[in-house]
Amino acid sequence: MPALNISNPLKALDLTSVDVRKAVAPAAKVARDAAYVAVGVGVIATQRVAARRFDAQQRIGQLRNRINEVAPRVRTEAQETAQRVLDEAGDKVRSILERRKNVSTSDIA
Repeated sequence: MPALNISNPLKALDLTSVDVRKAVAPAAKVARDAAYVAVGVGVIATQRVAARRFDAQQRIGQLRNRINEVAPRVRTEAQETAQRVLDEAGDKVRSILERRKNVSTSDIA
């Protein structure tokens, strides 16, 4: 069997002079900057949501006030209209009954 002669190419690699901090620093800076950007975007989004919620609450409050102002008047008008319709309907029914009664009594006489 022939002898295998395997040479290790990493044997000649000298890493003692490599400063790992300097090599990794740009990547760490990019990662740190990306984290800051992500946090900043989150803060801005949270503020926008809070501002929109505040605006919506203000508009809802204004609508509630307007409804509270208008509702009693609408209720009163509806009650008056319903009473007027009932009165008119009652008058018409009485009128029809009176005519029928008169017709019935004139047929008998």
